Amino acid sequence: MSVFRSIVVGLSICAGVAARSSAQDCSGATLLISTAAVTGLAIFDIATAPASVRHYNERQVAIAPIANLRDGSYGISVSLPLGRRRQPPQMQAPRPYRSPTTGFLLSFGSTTVPMGLGVLGGSTGGAWVFLGGIVVGPSVGHFYAGQVVRGLGTTGLRAAGAAVGISSLIGCFND
Repeated sequence: MSVFRSIVVGLSICAGVAARSSAQDCSGATLLISTAAVTGLAIFDIATAPASVRHYNERQVAIAPIANLRDGSYGISVSLPLGRRRQPPQMQAPRPYRSPTTGFLLSFGSTTVPMGLGVLGGSTGGAWVFLGGIVVGPSVGHFYAGQVVRGLGTTGLRAAGAAVGISSLIGCFND
């Protein structure tokens, strides 16, 4: 219970929420709903990390300058792969291959390890580690895949969901 209480106190300080909120719900229904939403989004993010990495490995559009010194012509070549893959232009350095398994393991490990350490910590510091694991951890595989906007977006959604759920309990533990 001390980890849960530390999470409540830590998030209320971080969010700047007043001790008595009009959205207070001591029954825990709001917390339950937001927990289900945050957990569902975390599981979805972990499960889709390999697809993000596979998307990174596919070449979408290649743009390369063309210069023909003999004819004195120059331009830009744009190619969009519609069928079989071609070799990239010589001037373009190939992007390093990224493993979908590594993307999954990064997301899974960055979520579960901090959550476990946070539970074992049992203090305010442990609560922050736990929250970091559930909020940021699932997006690490998407960051690895170069999907920074997606990673930040889903991190923001999980942070907002956690803040709503926990702030609904602010004031319920004033003994």
